[in-house]
Amino acid sequence: MSQQANENLTVSPFFLFFLIHGTQTGVGLLGFQSLIIKGAGQDAWISVALVGFSFHLVAFLMYSLLKNSKNGDIMSLHQQLFGRFFGSILNIFFYGYINFFVVIVLSSYLEVLKTWVFPNIPIWVLSLIILSVITNIVLGGFRVVTGICFWGVILPTLLLSTLFFPLKSAYWTNLLPVFNHTFHEFFISAKESLMIYLGPELLLIYFPFIKNNKRSQKWVHIGLGYSTILYLVITIITFVYYSKGQLEETVWPTLIMSKIIRFPFIERFEYIFIFTWFLVILPPCCVALWGGVRILKESLRIKPRISLWVSIIIIQISVFLIKNNLSIEKMEKYLFLLSSCFLYIYLPILFILTNIIRNRKNNNLKLN
Repeated sequence: MSQQANENLTVSPFFLFFLIHGTQTGVGLLGFQSLIIKGAGQDAWISVALVGFSFHLVAFLMYSLLKNSKNGDIMSLHQQLFGRFFGSILNIFFYGYINFFVVIVLSSYLEVLKTWVFPNIPIWVLSLIILSVITNIVLGGFRVVTGICFWGVILPTLLLSTLFFPLKSAYWTNLLPVFNHTFHEFFISAKESLMIYLGPELLLIYFPFIKNNKRSQKWVHIGLGYSTILYLVITIITFVYYSKGQLEETVWPTLIMSKIIRFPFIERFEYIFIFTWFLVILPPCCVALWGGVRILKESLRIKPRISLWVSIIIIQISVFLIKNNLSIEKMEKYLFLLSSCFLYIYLPILFILTNIIRNRKNNNLKLN
């Protein structure tokens, strides 16, 4: 297989914008503000911006790695560098990571549904319904998954206009003083904001399914830039609406802000907000689940349908075992450790290793 899949399976580079932003936007956007303010306080928006910038560096690393991969994905790169056996083991670890990612996204959204809308329906029933939708989308292939990312970005974007309602009660002095915190406090806020940026690393799996993928990097950066600006706007609006004390005690600040929206024909606008958010969690879950199927297919030669059902069963059992919001928060801490190690330690090491091997090969060719 080359660095690009058959043309009838690929999508235009333009859709990378929707794939990147769609996989980044999840349930974390409903409540990340109450976590980041515990570090740098009103300056936490600076940490949000810096983490967003760091993902542009991660994107550069990913493209450098993928261009050196035989098949254009991380699975073949692992096997090139470490052999088929150890490479497959690393691929299975990556499979576990993205399944964990899906479990956290799904569990967080189910907690919102359980708290706000369906308090009497068991979690396993709600998760089974959502997973059945995700399964049908993934069965349609990468193009269908990309279509879901497209609509998962376009339709929820209509909700952005509602963010201006809280500005009527804004206190801009909440943002003052600026640059009034230590490096350690900025780091705490950056650590908490990392979770809302996760998702672009799935590019390491679906890169061969992008047309002219070697010249598609600009769309990744445009998607990352849009996500960063969106998160900054939401952070600042939240900070000027809530006081610091209020925000620290609020679980879902973005969702709570939607309660102040009133229309003559809609009594509970937050319900529309919650159900529209279903379109927001579909892209990261669908892309990750599709990626997991592809990892098992390429590494262990397991048929896609079998891989899909294995993944669904693992996710369903994992979601059922997570009992409450405290359990979700504990799992998010583990996801933070895994993701930060993968993005900021493992990928740079892999980058250095591939460049060392490539330079040695080039030197050997010159000597010969």
